[in-house]
Amino acid sequence: EFILTCTEVGSGKDQPEIYEAALRRLGTDKGTTYVFEDALYAIETAKHASFPVVGVYDQSAAASMERIRSLSDIFVLSFEGWQEP
Repeated sequence: EFILTCTEVGSGKDQPEIYEAALRRLGTDKGTTYVFEDALYAIETAKHASFPVVGVYDQSAAASMERIRSLSDIFVLSFEGWQEP
């Protein structure tokens, strides 16, 4: 478990560096490492970098929900009741 910030990486979520840095740290395969995001621009960045994405509903992005849903491989309204397999 770790937290990785844009400040640490030196790049915002409009660039894929934070996702790539997390992938290296995890040591997992990109195709099975899901990015969880609620902001459209961050979802677009992750998708362009070939990451699978879980779109997460957030009221602040309600105007973008249709696009977020269409780009996401999985879409969730909340983490309530979420359980690890």
